[in-house]
Amino acid sequence: MQSFWRDREIKGKSPLELLVYRSRLIGCEPKLCVWGGGNTSSKMAETDHLGRSVRILRIKGSGSDLKSCQPKDFSPLKLEEVLPALKRTAMTDEEMVEYLGRCLLDAKAPRPSIEALLHAFLPYQAIDHTHADAILSLTNTGRPRQICKEVYGEELIFIPYVKPGFDLAKTLAGEVARRPSCKGAVLEKHGLITWAEDSKTSYLRTIEMVSRAERFLASKAGNKKAFGGQKIKPFSPGLRKFFIDRFMPEFRNILSRNKPVVLHFNDSKDVLEFVSSKNGPEVSQQGPATPDHMLRTKRIPCFLELTGDFLKTKQSFKRQLEAYASAHERYYQKYKKPGMFMLDPYSAVILIPGVGMVTSGKDLDSALITAEVYEHSVRVMRGASFVDRYVSLPPRQAFEIEYWPLELYKLSLAPPEKELARKIALITGACGGIGRVVARRLAASGAQVVVTDTDRKKVQELEKEINAELKAQKVLGIPMDVTSPSSIRLAFQKIAGHLGGLDVVVSNAGVATVAALDHLSLAEWKRNLAVNATGHFLVAREALQLMKRQKMGGCFIFMATKNVPAPGAEFGAYSASKAACAQLAKIVAIEGAPFGIRSNMVNPDGVFKESGLWAEIKKDRAKTFHIAEAELEEHYRKRNLLQVRVEPEDIAEGVLFLASKRSSKTTGSMLPVDGGLREAFPR
Repeated sequence: MQSFWRDREIKGKSPLELLVYRSRLIGCEPKLCVWGGGNTSSKMAETDHLGRSVRILRIKGSGSDLKSCQPKDFSPLKLEEVLPALKRTAMTDEEMVEYLGRCLLDAKAPRPSIEALLHAFLPYQAIDHTHADAILSLTNTGRPRQICKEVYGEELIFIPYVKPGFDLAKTLAGEVARRPSCKGAVLEKHGLITWAEDSKTSYLRTIEMVSRAERFLASKAGNKKAFGGQKIKPFSPGLRKFFIDRFMPEFRNILSRNKPVVLHFNDSKDVLEFVSSKNGPEVSQQGPATPDHMLRTKRIPCFLELTGDFLKTKQSFKRQLEAYASAHERYYQKYKKPGMFMLDPYSAVILIPGVGMVTSGKDLDSALITAEVYEHSVRVMRGASFVDRYVSLPPRQAFEIEYWPLELYKLSLAPPEKELARKIALITGACGGIGRVVARRLAASGAQVVVTDTDRKKVQELEKEINAELKAQKVLGIPMDVTSPSSIRLAFQKIAGHLGGLDVVVSNAGVATVAALDHLSLAEWKRNLAVNATGHFLVAREALQLMKRQKMGGCFIFMATKNVPAPGAEFGAYSASKAACAQLAKIVAIEGAPFGIRSNMVNPDGVFKESGLWAEIKKDRAKTFHIAEAELEEHYRKRNLLQVRVEPEDIAEGVLFLASKRSSKTTGSMLPVDGGLREAFPR
């Protein structure tokens, strides 16, 4: 393992800034800790509210991530108030939380890490606790103490598994008092702790100890076959894609029984090796690599068995996933305590022989994190199997962590879910003036958004743009031509394979031609119908098929126009094709209702801002009204009752309303967003 410490980068940094620097170095190395895992601390002098210099422990707050941590994420604890707890013989979790809360220098600081007492009780300036894969491969075995001694001799203290909290802190403090020359400690099934009198030394000790573990594992691996060797040959990439495209909507339907989820498929080399191995099914059911992983992966994954027949496989998968949920309910009933509530019993990780891994989450980022965490578990299992055999926590101890209020508290720190959270939305014509604003609005409202348009470069740029703004993987860009059935089919296969399904379709792609009927070419007539009518039909047909397979309802929002109820002169091709779109929207409402699928329309008028459509026709449309091109926008504003300019943001609000639960009892409707046009009132 490589050290990324650079002395030139720490010049002039305060003790707290040094702690942040060290923490980010650790957090950016995935072999040391996964998202949200691990904790770091430093002891330093700070000033209290009375101006006195006090000794402070700065420790990572619960729920923050080392990779992106900031100074505000480190809780300040007054050591002179924390250290007397070492004299106590017992302390419950509830007492510990209350005690530490009273020791905070800043009452508004985040709740200190569960490991705060452990860091406080150790008499060292800098302390790092990581969950390195290589270390866990040593401790998650049948003889962890002997293996750790073989690797580290007497340099590190070995602590048999103790649930994190007061007891673990007290135990380690006692061992350190007896063996003060040790450089750190290995916690069974819980990782590595290093300490020193300065940040650099503590960090370098972490790198050193993990590197030694990696070299030891490599020496033991030799030419051994991981997990007993291959049982089934991995499917070809094409067959894996075919399999996932077909089954992801069914998986999403089952895993969304309690709350809708977004899925992610992973067929990395490590995952394929594991799911295709002889011992993978057995090893996977032993339990998590470390307690922290259960927040994401649950105690065990659902390792599916394959059958030869497609229909039988589909039915078998459903039975197996339901059986997993039933087993979790029994597990909960066996170990539950008063006041507890059962978590979602469905699997967060599905392993498929020869195919790969499917993970779930409230959005794509969450599903990606779950996949990342379980990949680390696979690497830990692999290393442990080379050294000895993989051993995890027994079910009772695992339950204590999975349903531990102090761990579940981390989940409560997430902000409230937004209006379209857990929904997957598709937008056609997303790179136009209305489409891109709708994409931003839906993504900002929590939806997992798929943006499509004909220009690949523009689609990719829009994806990057919105994801950068939201600092999350909320948008997936897929080039798609709404006039091409094969292009649409390919796009929908990607949506199913990448995310698991679809909930909302914003059918927005459109074109327009300005010409009197006796001067309108057949080619332009066909072009308008191809995009504004047939294009909406082709997308709706594919989406309905996917939604029916998914069995989770859904909704369509068709971008119609004021010209549906009130057509305009020299706008015949546009008005007629959009009228067909409106009729299609009503048919979708009629045919979709038995499946919980809604369909509504938004009728904009004169939305000029960033509009490619209006850029093409503005000059000709001005001629129709016998006005200058520069006067056209004002003409549209003045002709509506409210005398307002209609912006893309106004249309996006209408789309959001129709996509949300607020309109859950509305279908077949037409929502004008036009400032009020008497002749266009729906009748």
